[in-house]
Amino acid sequence: MDHHLERGQVYRSCAVTAGPPRFVRILVGAAGRKRVTIVDAATGLRERVVDAKQLHPYPMGPRGGQHRRGYVHTATREWVEHLTDRALHGHPFTIAASSIAQNPWRGGFLRLRPEVTLPAVRAIVAALEAAAWTVEPSTAAEDELRVRLRGQLTCPATHASGAGRWYCDLDRDHRHEHRDNETLDSWDDDTPERAAWWLPGQPLPGHAPAGV
Repeated sequence: MDHHLERGQVYRSCAVTAGPPRFVRILVGAAGRKRVTIVDAATGLRERVVDAKQLHPYPMGPRGGQHRRGYVHTATREWVEHLTDRALHGHPFTIAASSIAQNPWRGGFLRLRPEVTLPAVRAIVAALEAAAWTVEPSTAAEDELRVRLRGQLTCPATHASGAGRWYCDLDRDHRHEHRDNETLDSWDDDTPERAAWWLPGQPLPGHAPAGV
C-alpha cells in the first residue's frame, strides 16, 4: 500500500456497472492499517470492513492495467460534483461556480446562479446532508453555500479577499478572531451566522430564488 489512507476519503468502485458509479467513504482507517471500515458515501449506510489493499490510489495498477476490483481514490471535488449533479437532475441553472478542497473536513463553497430555484437548493442540501456533509449559508456572500464534511461543531465563518479564500477552523462558539489553520491567516469579522433560508418559514436572502 503506497498511499495515505485518511478518514473521510471517498473512493469509487472499480466494478463495471450499467448504472451510475458507486462511491464509498472511509469511516475508520489510517495509514498502516490492514483493515478499513467503509460506508456508502452517499448515505453513510452499509458499514463494512475491507482489506486496505482494496483501496487504490490510482485507476491503473503497477503493471499498467486498470483495476477491476476494489475502489479507486476520488478527488473530493469530483465526488461533490457527482452528488450534486445527480441531485439536480431536472433542475437547470443552479450552480455557477464551486471550490472544494481535497480535504473534505475543510470543504469549500457552491455559488448559486441568480435564476436558481428553491426546490433545486433543497435538492442539493438534501443530497449533501444525506452524505454527512454540513450545508450552511456562507458568511462571505448571500449567493453561496458553505459545505464540508461533518462541520456541525466548527465555525462556518468564511473570508474572501484578493489573497484567496479563508475558512475558520475554530470551534463554532469561539470568542476570538477567526483563524484558518491551513493558511495560518486570522481575521476579525462580526458577520453573524445566517439562517438556513431554504427551510420553510425562513426569510429569503437578497437574491431570492425564482422558484418560490
